[in-house]
Amino acid sequence: MNINGIRFKQNQLLYQLFDKNRNEKVLIESLLKGTNKAANCGKDSYIKSSTISAGTYSSLEKNKYISKNILTDINSSIYMIQYGDVIECNGNRFTVNQIPKIDGTNLKEVKAKDNLIAFGSNNYFKYISADGKEHLLYTSQKGGIGSITSEDLRGAPHDEILQRYAYFWRYMMSNDTESIYLNFTNEQVKTYLDEAGIKPGFFTVKMGDREATHFYTASKTSVVTHSKQRYDEHYASMTSSPHLFSSYVPGDVFKINGKEYVLSESHTLDIPYGEDIYNIEYPSNYYYGRRISE
Repeated sequence: MNINGIRFKQNQLLYQLFDKNRNEKVLIESLLKGTNKAANCGKDSYIKSSTISAGTYSSLEKNKYISKNILTDINSSIYMIQYGDVIECNGNRFTVNQIPKIDGTNLKEVKAKDNLIAFGSNNYFKYISADGKEHLLYTSQKGGIGSITSEDLRGAPHDEILQRYAYFWRYMMSNDTESIYLNFTNEQVKTYLDEAGIKPGFFTVKMGDREATHFYTASKTSVVTHSKQRYDEHYASMTSSPHLFSSYVPGDVFKINGKEYVLSESHTLDIPYGEDIYNIEYPSNYYYGRRISE
C-alpha cells in the first residue's frame, strides 16, 4: 500500500472513531437535557431515542430470539434504552423482532387461598374478565404489577381492562386503601375481591417482596375495605376506650355482624378480634347517639 493509501486508511479510521464519539455525546447530552422520553410505571424504565448507535445485525441475529433471562430483565425493574427498533437492557442489545411473544395458553389465573392472594415474583399470569377475554400480566420481584413490557415493546394494543385490574391491585398493595374510592365504587371493589376468591374478614395481598393486609367488611354503610391499621385503631376504641360509646348506657345492646354485644360498665364492648366491627347495628332507641326513648 502506498503512502496515500495509508493516509486514506488512517483518516477513515479517525473519522469512524470521531463519528462514534459524536453519536455517544449526542445521546448523553440529550439524556441530561431530558429530551428523550423516559417511561417509569413503577415496574419498568426505558429511554427511547431516535439515535441509533447499536451497530448492525445480520438477518440470522434478527430472527434469533433473546434468552429467557433477558426476557425476565425486560419485564422486571431493569433499566432499558431503546434506539428505534434496537433495545439495550442490562448490557444486552437486540432488536424488537428478537423478542418472543408470550403464549398465554398455559398461564394461570391468580386466586386467593385462605384469604391470601399471592401474585408471585417475576411471574406471568392471566386475568379473565367478565366478558370472557384473557388479559396477560406480569408481577416483578419488587412488587410491581401491570402489562407485560416485552409485549408492549412488540406493539401489543392498549388494554384498558388490564390496566384497570392492575391499577386496583396496586392500590391494594398500599398501607391504606381509603384513596381507592376516588377511582372505584364500593361495588367495583367488591367485584374484584369476590372474583379473586377473597371472603369478608382479614385478607393479605402479596406481590414480589411486598405484602399488605386489609379488612373486607360486609357492612352496607361503610367502604368495603379498611387497612389493618385502621381496623386495629377502631377495634381499640370499641373494646378499650370509653369515649366512643360514652353517650350510651351500660346494658345497651349492639349487634355486630348479626351477634349481640352488651355495653359494659366501662362503656366498652367485649368483641373478639377479627369480628366485622364495621357491620354494626346501634340500639334502636337512640338517634345519632342521643337516647330518644327507654
